Amino acid sequence: MNRIWAKSVLSLLLTACCLSHTCDVRAEILRLKATAVVNSSVVRLGDVADVLNADEAEAARMQAMILQPAPAQGRTQVITVSQIRSRLQALGVDLSRLELTGRSQIRVSSESPREEPQVKKVATQQELQQTEEKVQQALQNWISRTAPQASHFTVSVRLQPADVPVVRETRADGFYFSQLDLNRQTEQPVLLQLKDAQGMVRQVRVVCQIQRVPEILAAKYTLNRGTVVRADDLVWMRPEKDQKGISDPRQVIGRELTRTVYQTQPMRTEDLIEVPLVRDGAIVTVYARRGGISVRREMRARGDGSMGDQITLIALEGRDRLTATVTGYNQTEVNYRPSSQMPQSTGIQFISGTTESAGPSRGGQVQTVYEIQRGGRSK
Repeated sequence: MNRIWAKSVLSLLLTACCLSHTCDVRAEILRLKATAVVNSSVVRLGDVADVLNADEAEAARMQAMILQPAPAQGRTQVITVSQIRSRLQALGVDLSRLELTGRSQIRVSSESPREEPQVKKVATQQELQQTEEKVQQALQNWISRTAPQASHFTVSVRLQPADVPVVRETRADGFYFSQLDLNRQTEQPVLLQLKDAQGMVRQVRVVCQIQRVPEILAAKYTLNRGTVVRADDLVWMRPEKDQKGISDPRQVIGRELTRTVYQTQPMRTEDLIEVPLVRDGAIVTVYARRGGISVRREMRARGDGSMGDQITLIALEGRDRLTATVTGYNQTEVNYRPSSQMPQSTGIQFISGTTESAGPSRGGQVQTVYEIQRGGRSK
């Protein structure tokens, strides 16, 4: 009986040995590489060897095993098979189940760190507008300092969105402008020099346009309603921002005010009218012409009228009433003829102040230049 039990145990042991041998036949294989490049701070088994003949989970576990620190950037290390064996044994790996093939040593180097692409910040429309206003004000101040004799002007500028960050970070009092032509009123490129936050001198191209703002006419002193404006009543003044006015004296001098204009107030077209050649209640001569016959009569005006205006006339005696056209000082006409068929009349001309001839105009007539003082408010 004991012999039978002993034979059974021996048979079981032989079977176990066979199974163990079969497992050894299916041992994992590490195929070592010749070179390896790592992109982390450590060298793992998966960096230097391929794990074969193992299931997916076991292969992933072995590939993640850390062998040693990675070499410094730009340096190379050599790892031998014996070093790998020693490290795996220290990690508790059964070396009897591993078969190492391939190279006897591996040259390991570190991958150069990848430079993250710098994403340039795109300036918003609001930042662009604020920066352009900053440069515009700085350019105006710079022109005022460097060219105090320059006439009144406005400046507009355009910047490239890519230049906004460096301009925003720099103080405006450190701006220096060059290549600027003050006599040019079309768009022109200007070189803006500045120092950035690191103290480096930078150059930025700016497109700017300078526009001269003509001076406008203002009252030298308070002018009451009904005043016929003379050259002595006016002064030149620089307009304030978006302030409108008249820059041609011919549109003011000799015209009548329809409202009171106070000292230094600008003259406005809507406050001026042509001086009436006929006043309300005045006795005027009215002509009636037909062919070569001309008849005239004295009548009384009902209302004011300038050259070419139609006014109502009433008889000095009786109830006769008619409408006539103003043709001159206290002169009117019925059946009004075009001015080309009438004898030329200049009506009333108001002349004041110091004048001088400016020579013939394009039409052959002599122009009059009015000398008007400068003063009033300035920006």
